[in-house]
Amino acid sequence: MKKRNQRTAAIHMDPQNYYAYDGLCLDFNEQKIWGIKGGKKHPLIGESKLEFKRKRENKGPKILHSSNNATTDVYFSSNHQLLEFDHLIAIDTNTNHIGTSTVSITAAYHLIPRSRNSDQVMLNGQILAVVEFWNIKEKPENFGWWQILQSIELYRNFYQGKIGLIVDSDLGNHDAFNKRELPVFGDFFLPKEVSIIYGSDKGGPEHLSTKMIKYCHNLASDLYKEKNLMIETGGIQKFDGVECTHYRQWDLDKFQYREFAEELKR
Repeated sequence: MKKRNQRTAAIHMDPQNYYAYDGLCLDFNEQKIWGIKGGKKHPLIGESKLEFKRKRENKGPKILHSSNNATTDVYFSSNHQLLEFDHLIAIDTNTNHIGTSTVSITAAYHLIPRSRNSDQVMLNGQILAVVEFWNIKEKPENFGWWQILQSIELYRNFYQGKIGLIVDSDLGNHDAFNKRELPVFGDFFLPKEVSIIYGSDKGGPEHLSTKMIKYCHNLASDLYKEKNLMIETGGIQKFDGVECTHYRQWDLDKFQYREFAEELKR
């Protein structure tokens, strides 16, 4: 049996908590962390970040999951933390070379947490989009985020509340993106109420973020494998801008895509 490298979890919290409370309490029933003052439990102060890492030989640790809290509640379970968001949207972009061109396929999947108890979680889910882009000039992953986020902003009435955007690249800039200190693409900053979350496809089956990113990756891969994109030219349009040359949004009835439930069973 292959040895599994050691995995660790870290919670980065607002330093005010060290001065405001006498100590911390881990609630394993709710997977939540509380501050303790005068023998009573209190919500922690400020923002926190939850990270899961895996040791690697001769390298720094591999980040498997990284997310900021959506509310004042602080969890030590990645899934409990994610389910505090009103919407979870995962986006992944696969880029391949066809002749002298590049084709990048962006897939986005949307989950809406409906209810949760100690035994089960109720979610609504749907594929938001599967879009191909030709000859993206730079940062195909960020370009894909930008395209999906612009669409969400156009229909913001359908996305009320906090949105967790799960991606698997540009981790070093996530803090700056979330603080609106750095645009995610071009001059486009992260919209209000949206928080970028990192989910690695190597994170393990225990992380919902991993399941969602892998599903988007597989959607994009399935389309590329199933369709001859050079021959099937129906629906390709010229892109209105200099960031890429052409695009095509795929009708989900036009190709056989796997269900998210299949990914959950893996």
